Amino acid sequence: MEKKIISATTANQLFWLGRYAERGYQMMHLMRKAYDEIMDVPVGVSPYSDFLDKMGVYLSNGNMDTSYQMMDQIYDANTVTSLHNIIERMMDNAIVLRSYIYSESMSYIDMCRDFLRRKAEVKEMNITELQPITDWLLAFWGSVRERVSGNAYTILETGRLVEHLDMNIRFEYKHHRIDETWGRLKALMTIEPEMFDRVQTGRFEMYTATEEAFDKNIKKYKREMISALNGLVRV
Repeated sequence: MEKKIISATTANQLFWLGRYAERGYQMMHLMRKAYDEIMDVPVGVSPYSDFLDKMGVYLSNGNMDTSYQMMDQIYDANTVTSLHNIIERMMDNAIVLRSYIYSESMSYIDMCRDFLRRKAEVKEMNITELQPITDWLLAFWGSVRERVSGNAYTILETGRLVEHLDMNIRFEYKHHRIDETWGRLKALMTIEPEMFDRVQTGRFEMYTATEEAFDKNIKKYKREMISALNGLVRV
């Protein structure tokens, strides 16, 4: 199949749409997991502190109401890492990419945004009530796989896999999970090699090869992995 010429700006938008869509999906999964584990958290320990720490959301005051902070992570459009912010950014990219992803794929993002806005009005605290967002994000990817092809799809999928790796490293998934996704991302490198920085590819390859260090959960080591990962793609 002949490649369609894609501008640098469009490639960047496709890449980040892929990242945001995967980030939203992963956040829903991880927030539900944190919500389910609240009952097992000892009294006096902030129930979402581990989640917020791994997302890079650091509390400036130990007495701060962490449950409110968690709601910020869902509904506050001004919180950069929030689900609301992620979905708004998805929509911003989707609007200018309509000719690449088509209206049906875009409609699933629109449903997520409208649904989340309605839940934000009542500050719904039961995270399980947000399940439709997970379903629509899955439907979005199903629609993309069916309708988008060529290098546009490759760029979207690259964004998805980079974000999947980022979230899996942050939340301490086992090495074999990281290695499996890395293998899928490397397969895309053979399709669009010019997208990838060789130095950062080498760095990340080196880190993934050391299973023992990874599974020991050395935080500095994993920060280096994320640094290499986020410099991997040149769009």
